[in-house]
Amino acid sequence: MTRKVAVFGQMGVNFAPLIEEHFAAKYDDWQVVTWPCDDDTDARDAVLAECEAAVMSADYILTPGNFAALMTAPKLKILAQPWVGTDWLDAGFLPEGLIYCNAGGHAAPMAEYVLGTMLEHALELRNMHNDMLRGDWKRAGRNAAPEARHGDLLGKHVGIIGYGEIAQAVAGRAAAFGMNISAIARSKRDKTPAPLDWIGQKAELPKLLATSDYIILTCDLNEETEGMIDAAAFKQMKDTAYIVNVARGEVIDEDALFEALSEKRIAGAALDTWYRYPVNITNAEADPDRGGPYQGSKHDFNSLDNVLMTPHMSAHTFGADRGRYVSIAETLCSYADGSAIKRHVATGSGENIDGFQMP
Repeated sequence: MTRKVAVFGQMGVNFAPLIEEHFAAKYDDWQVVTWPCDDDTDARDAVLAECEAAVMSADYILTPGNFAALMTAPKLKILAQPWVGTDWLDAGFLPEGLIYCNAGGHAAPMAEYVLGTMLEHALELRNMHNDMLRGDWKRAGRNAAPEARHGDLLGKHVGIIGYGEIAQAVAGRAAAFGMNISAIARSKRDKTPAPLDWIGQKAELPKLLATSDYIILTCDLNEETEGMIDAAAFKQMKDTAYIVNVARGEVIDEDALFEALSEKRIAGAALDTWYRYPVNITNAEADPDRGGPYQGSKHDFNSLDNVLMTPHMSAHTFGADRGRYVSIAETLCSYADGSAIKRHVATGSGENIDGFQMP
């Protein structure tokens, strides 16, 4: 009997050959089927009726009705997402016994993004480029004025909140730049892992905030971390501190962040994760609060000159996307072999099967 793994969504269809190469081709009884997230829901339902395993990309889950339909698939035993964050997930709205998995492959590009934003802040490349467009050479190397100089990363202190795969990749790269590195982790460590100077738990967050030149957020969003960086936390930071958020927007209190940046209480921030997202990313939507371009917050971050804004793309590289689907293929291999399932993050309980809300 042929067992089927369904790959849903246009991005999933693009990478389905990797599921075939790294999973289905290794087994005689597995076949890859796809649905590109178009208007043909009859075709979707035909695929759902037969699949034992499924992979859903973001365009699938963000299209109303698709996730609910997936939860009715009669043969579905294992479901995988090609990204890491599961703060939206509740085992209660997964059918009882359904194995839910995430994917790896994101740490390196996200760490590169973090280092890129730190370098941009230190070197002020955008500012100097804009100066040059105006014919302004005041930052030239022969100008002896202190304000002509830019910063550097060597010897600076980077504090990382959360110490999983992403944070470890950031730490390794920061060490290569000669930075001093500390971290806050959820669980206590018996010893300080290289290349950190120290690692603590949440009680030591004030110490990290007070000593860091760069504060990097990589932690999960949960009840403990939501709003963790609040108005009081900003008061503990240096006025030269720079924040990079690749975690979730809600880890930082929205009002406190805007106030700290607009009043220049800290030097600036690079924000890749937000408090709200447009429904359709390819067709511009008007901002619901102020009109004009859609913003990721109720506040007008577009008006600030000390913010670098990106649309939740730090892990969206060719290499990372490929790596995520290879990671899922490896997870499916472990499922097919009956071994410990890689990247297993939840098992459905079915206690709140209608409780799903789009992330």
